[in-house]
Amino acid sequence: MTTGSNPVPPHQSAAAAPNTDQRTDDPGVSTATPQPDEETALLRWEGLPVDATVLVPSLGPTPMRTPHDAWAMLVLAVDILGDVDPDTAGQVALFTATWLRGRPPADLHDGDLVIRLTPPDQDPDLPEGDEHAVDVEMLLAYRGRWLPVGRWSGMDERWPWTLAPTAAAVMSLYVDAAETLSRDMVLNSERPGSSPFRWAGTVVSDLLTAKLLEVGDELVWDRRAGQVRHTARIRMDGTFLLADERVFATPSAAATALGGKHHHGWSAWRRTADGRALDDLRAELRAPHER
Repeated sequence: MTTGSNPVPPHQSAAAAPNTDQRTDDPGVSTATPQPDEETALLRWEGLPVDATVLVPSLGPTPMRTPHDAWAMLVLAVDILGDVDPDTAGQVALFTATWLRGRPPADLHDGDLVIRLTPPDQDPDLPEGDEHAVDVEMLLAYRGRWLPVGRWSGMDERWPWTLAPTAAAVMSLYVDAAETLSRDMVLNSERPGSSPFRWAGTVVSDLLTAKLLEVGDELVWDRRAGQVRHTARIRMDGTFLLADERVFATPSAAATALGGKHHHGWSAWRRTADGRALDDLRAELRAPHER
């Protein structure tokens, strides 16, 4: 969890930029008309894809249905304020997602968290076809399956504020588990007769095997509208070596450590050589699955 926030940008990380005293965004659903570039500016500040949807702060109508050409929303970033300021503790400072056009294979998307919006089971107290209510389902890709995290029925336009704490908790638990597993694998690799090299079974190791990534490739993540650039390099074992020499097992763990909030690292990191996002490279691994 993070501890500081301001409207646009909604959060200042002490490690990346000076703190400010601007107030946290009101978690109520905004009725004001957003400025045309307001959402884009916020996404660029946070280092997120410019085609993403900002759910919190509210800069426009809250999505209440999954489009016909989409399967779910992929959660990209969540920020829940910490308890440094009791007046803002627990407030949702940021919640963003992007639409997925199809259901990706869970084994290549381990750790991805998605949200599906469906019409609610008909409530006799609601008019037929009412689009101000929605059933929301959250799923996590884990060990080759899309596992249900929870389902919320009959939610109104404030559903992002209700789901954000759960999304943050799930992303945090997954990253912590992945890092713990990686440390255990390092210890095992140091035993006599064990290989200290690539950890099989991870998507990054699959990218290395497929020559879609090379050992030593530099990755970049631009934030603060291009004012801050983070770099990392791919190590032989498929882990991420940051410029400050910290090592992380997954792109999301590396992005979360740098950004001060829960981040989907596959969408954040790009290869310096050609600007391709890790998520684009991962999509090439998906092709054989979808034939």
